[in-house]
Amino acid sequence: MGMVSRAVIVCLVLVCGHFVVEYVKDGYSFGKVVPPTTDLKDSPLTFAGWQGEDLPEDPRLREILCAKSGIDRLYRKRDGSQVLIHGVWTDDYLKLHFPQQCYRESGWEQVDSIDVKLNPKDFDNFTGRIITFAQGDRKIQVLYWFQLGPYTFLDRFQHRMLRRQVCWGQKEWPPLMKFMLETPYDPVRRSGESLVEFAEQFYCHAMESEES
Repeated sequence: MGMVSRAVIVCLVLVCGHFVVEYVKDGYSFGKVVPPTTDLKDSPLTFAGWQGEDLPEDPRLREILCAKSGIDRLYRKRDGSQVLIHGVWTDDYLKLHFPQQCYRESGWEQVDSIDVKLNPKDFDNFTGRIITFAQGDRKIQVLYWFQLGPYTFLDRFQHRMLRRQVCWGQKEWPPLMKFMLETPYDPVRRSGESLVEFAEQFYCHAMESEES
């Protein structure tokens, strides 16, 4: 192959590479993130026998999560059941913080993980993940999911695929929302099932205005 042919091929490769880079940049150029229609803080304090109590916000945690707004609330029932819920929304699509990391750094050891189906009334079903953590003689269960528009994801790979599906070429992007619920592990009361039931009920109230 002559010098001229090699030069032509190199030029073609460079030109094609330039167009590919520009195409990707154009598709992923940062859009305007539209805030949720309603604030999670407006979720009801009382529903389905649960009584909620707002907890003080942790400014350091909110800064780490780049949270624009959110909810930290403890719900209780008369039978002694309790669920701690942490939910935020952000316009930062990159700084994802998963329970596996947060709890491990706080001294908890992950001992189990299972994906579960949530079927909130009048909403599409979706998948959440319940992780069981242990610290000494204590055990807790944590249910979480992330939400991007009407879609949910559980890990970084799903997030990358979903971001491409939802945001590619769009001028407006949905808010990134994180939901995390914690309850003491109790096999007698089937705490995992109770956690799913609570999440379905809470989701209906929290997302009602979003879908309307």
